[in-house]
Amino acid sequence: MRVFHSIRVAALATLVGGCGLLAAGGAASARTAVAITGGVTPTITGFPTAPKNVRLTLAGRMVGDDVDGRFPATTTKIVWWFTHGARVNGALFRWCDPKRLALRRGNPKACPRGSRIGGGYVVATAISVTARVRIDIYNGRRGKSMIFYFSTQRPVVVNDMIVAPFQRLKGGRYGFKLTMDVPPGLQELSPGMETSIRDFKATVGGSTVKARIGRRTVKRGFIETMACPPGALVVARGDFSFRQIGPLTVDSYLGCGQAPPFPPEFPASELGSS
Repeated sequence: MRVFHSIRVAALATLVGGCGLLAAGGAASARTAVAITGGVTPTITGFPTAPKNVRLTLAGRMVGDDVDGRFPATTTKIVWWFTHGARVNGALFRWCDPKRLALRRGNPKACPRGSRIGGGYVVATAISVTARVRIDIYNGRRGKSMIFYFSTQRPVVVNDMIVAPFQRLKGGRYGFKLTMDVPPGLQELSPGMETSIRDFKATVGGSTVKARIGRRTVKRGFIETMACPPGALVVARGDFSFRQIGPLTVDSYLGCGQAPPFPPEFPASELGSS
């Protein structure tokens, strides 16, 4: 199955208005639109004889139908689908115990060195309060899950965690599936304050580990692939569930080297009162 398509980023921008395919949905009282994009780095040129270590960055923006687009529906769940063509070596990496991480309220020292596999942020708004929440991502037991720890101290306190199942799929269009239940702290920044996720970005991969393969000790990356030429595009999908409206599906592409830009109707969020 072909993984990397020869469509250039500029052509994609012309096709879908500057980003991956968009999805919008709503009820009688509200509308929510979502755009996702991302990239795989570094690019891979030539014809390597072994898989190369890469990083995957995924970003998204949501807008609502209020005057400044700050209040999309409250997100409850996101399921990510990624194409074939990569090798994810979570089983070779050290893993973090989520109970220990929760007990120590996200302290990185709760997890073994090398178990942190990425990080990022999410911007969420409730009424007049906007918070930029840090994300730390850890490898789960035997690479079968990813642990997301969300934290901030201002303007509200968020210390929340999810264990997201990570599955390798056989057959079909997609090779991997990641299921994320949005934690309570990002559905309500404070009790009764329904919260809108407006902006998020996370990067996973880039780290390496020495592993015993047969009789040899080799260095392996968390995510490896044989091909990602500059300008190529990788298929991805996000299924979004919400409190107030029905689910949305967003089909998009991740660029090799450069993420396709967001359309102008999806501006970067501002922290405002926070």
